[in-house]
Amino acid sequence: MSGTRSTGAPPISAYVSTGWLEDCLTGAQHRYLVPMSPGDVAEHKYLVPMGWHTELMLDRSLEAVTDVLATVPHVMFSIKSVDGVYLSANRAFAERAGVVGQGEVVGRTAAELFPADLAEQYEAQDRAVIETGLMLTNELEVITRPDRSYGWFLTSKSRWTDELGAAAGVVSVSVDLRTAVDGNAPHARLADAVDVARRRYAGRLEVADLATAADMTVSQLERTARRVLGLTPKQLIMRFRLEEALRLITTSDVPLADVAARCGYYDQSAFGRHFRRVVGSSPAAYRTAHRLT
Repeated sequence: MSGTRSTGAPPISAYVSTGWLEDCLTGAQHRYLVPMSPGDVAEHKYLVPMGWHTELMLDRSLEAVTDVLATVPHVMFSIKSVDGVYLSANRAFAERAGVVGQGEVVGRTAAELFPADLAEQYEAQDRAVIETGLMLTNELEVITRPDRSYGWFLTSKSRWTDELGAAAGVVSVSVDLRTAVDGNAPHARLADAVDVARRRYAGRLEVADLATAADMTVSQLERTARRVLGLTPKQLIMRFRLEEALRLITTSDVPLADVAARCGYYDQSAFGRHFRRVVGSSPAAYRTAHRLT
């Protein structure tokens, strides 16, 4: 079996995958590809090494990250296209998706690998990241484990762009907190606090309100949030406020004073101070530089 493509093969976008083959001598996996539409090479089939199709699409920095995280345990790594198709994944991701290897992840979607409720959640996150360009940072969420049970993970996602700056997909990293999903576990109760912060950040919200939602004392919530999220409860509230402010600034013409009010800031001055401290520029300057058209 040849591990290289034939001379004159059409671009990778012209292919669809039809399965996986195992090299009986080397044990290496290969992607079996055929053209999507009839043409001069419609009668040919090409056998290319696993990863060839993604390497042509990923820049060198992403290739390096992919290599580094390929076998790291308890850390799920994946890269998706804008239409939700996995282009790359590491071993931990494949294990949690319940498949034999990374090769069975590439070319599929979340809906094909995870329970419907989780797949819908992941896809909604991806759409938000792609549309706004804003990172998802340390999101506390539930992901399936290799035995198909559920566990708590911290997930971060970032938009991947091509050389012209256009959205090309999403890069995702999820760290296994090694904690089972249990309604009485600290992680589950912390998730309740996070949910309240996410829903009520625009109003008058105190850390004590989050502690009540988590059925913890304020000090217990502080310790748990710092340990799991790397944030204090107050920082968590401010993160949600700032994320919504960034979304409004980059995707709408809402006046900055109204952005401040909608996001729960005391006034525009307080909003401006917090924005400059975290982002490094004023809200107006950021809007001018990053407005999405």
